Amino acid sequence: MPTGNLNTINVTCIITDMQSGLNPWRVLVKGILLFLVFEYALFSLAPNPGIINVYAPMGLERQRFPLSTTLGPLDEVLMVGNLDEMVASHIVSRPKVPDEFRVLVFGDSAVWGLNLDLNQTLPSQLNALSLTCGNKKVITYNVSFPRPSVTKDLMILDKVTQYQPDMIIWLITLYTLIPTTRVDHWLVTQNPGEFYKLGKQFDFLPKGYQPPTILDEFYDQQRAIFRVTQYQFYSLIQLATDMDQIPGPPEVMPAGLTNDTIFEMVKPPTYPKSQLSLDQIQDFYQLAGKTPVLLINQPMLILNGIRNSDIRYNSYYPRWAYDQYRQYVGEAATANGWGYLDLWNMIPPNYFTDSPLHLNPDGERKLAEILAPAIQKACP
Repeated sequence: MPTGNLNTINVTCIITDMQSGLNPWRVLVKGILLFLVFEYALFSLAPNPGIINVYAPMGLERQRFPLSTTLGPLDEVLMVGNLDEMVASHIVSRPKVPDEFRVLVFGDSAVWGLNLDLNQTLPSQLNALSLTCGNKKVITYNVSFPRPSVTKDLMILDKVTQYQPDMIIWLITLYTLIPTTRVDHWLVTQNPGEFYKLGKQFDFLPKGYQPPTILDEFYDQQRAIFRVTQYQFYSLIQLATDMDQIPGPPEVMPAGLTNDTIFEMVKPPTYPKSQLSLDQIQDFYQLAGKTPVLLINQPMLILNGIRNSDIRYNSYYPRWAYDQYRQYVGEAATANGWGYLDLWNMIPPNYFTDSPLHLNPDGERKLAEILAPAIQKACP
């Protein structure tokens, strides 16, 4: 059998295969283009990843915002950061029932309940009192988030007012109002668009602060999508374990008090009133609108009879700085007609745990009992 024609056919097939084979560079370029088209469509059509939420359909709405309290990849999933997603997965997003008097509680880790079970936190202790407002049940919601910051609380308020609160309780401390916490909070860094919007609305943007660029917004969206997606899968762990958080290690209370009288680089004897974010408290009241706001100077540990307790109340606050803070806030509350309770010394030292602001369950119950009459007084 002649082989010439066969060899020609084989060579032709090889050349054809080589010509029609996949070009890896062409595939790569096409893949990048398709990815960019997909990302642009996602950025344009669904700019808010907070719309992704499996917690409500599964009946797993959380009673407090997610927070990483331990080291490890599993717990890191709870650092969501996106305010829309945090609120969408929170029980406050449930429709308000007709016989409900809805109370929202704002604050820092002391309210959130670091190292406390859900039923031991202040909002839960208030619910345990079974308070009523006329023929309505008082239902309290924990919308706090650790680390004091008036800006952080203002940003959360802007997201939750749509859920028809009847009253707001806002616990603050001196650290809530110091200059650095106006911008130096993790939720501020994770939600720059929200920060810029409110800062422009209430005129508290730092000098020279620039609005997020389109590249900033694109980066923030990609980061949010990644974290929100992780957070959705955590719902399976919550469903399996019935735990909203993985308990973390407690803070370590200092054994004694230092003789340092400087507070946040300010030396005694005068803490400038201009160094307190009293303007943002007024912004909070303005944003709350007609909803009554009860401002609380939260209880703290007061030490006496130990070394340096004559110059410091605790490891956080020198006496001179804290006393002036109380004076300034009290004067501002009177001048502006704010509902205000100064509870700084209302809880004995034995009810505090691992920090000058963290209460044990019995301390939280005492605080709830102190607040109960003020809540019922706010009833229409």
